Amino acid sequence: MIIQQPNRTAYRVEMILSGVFLFACLVCFIVNYSIDRFFSWSLYPAGALFMIWATITPFLLLQKNRTEGSFIALSVTLIPFLLLVQWLVPAKGWFLPLALPLALLVLAGLGICLFAFRFIKNKLYTVAVAIFVFGVVVNYGVGIFVKNYLPYSGVDEVSRISTMAAAGILSLLLAVVGSLKTTVRP
Repeated sequence: MIIQQPNRTAYRVEMILSGVFLFACLVCFIVNYSIDRFFSWSLYPAGALFMIWATITPFLLLQKNRTEGSFIALSVTLIPFLLLVQWLVPAKGWFLPLALPLALLVLAGLGICLFAFRFIKNKLYTVAVAIFVFGVVVNYGVGIFVKNYLPYSGVDEVSRISTMAAAGILSLLLAVVGSLKTTVRP
């Protein structure tokens, strides 16, 4: 992916956005250091702001493949941010069994949806794919990982199964309507 010359407006917006994010990080660092004499809680917003900045920047600066660039930036920064959070919180050991599989599952679902929106021309099909991927597949996967990590998670299985069934039915209906719109043209 080669970065083309962005137009002047996009470059200005990026510079302003970078300045605002940097200023917010500096304020957090200064306040945190002045109170605690070391950096603790300020790393949360700084890491999150960096992840947001890295995700938005390709969308502003790239002229082609903006969405893919933003997706790659999100994918690259999400895992280190989750590792930072695990390093900062007192509870340890949740990254590998819980956070990493969930992050990879959600990123895979998002990647499938981005692929569908880019290459499937019928938008009802793409919406059906997105609803099925997140409403059924990702929902099911999240339930499995949470149940394996927390044997009693307090999650109501009936409501989760009902949500998955409703998402499956809705995605099927959208696919049928999309098929009818494709085959029946006035």
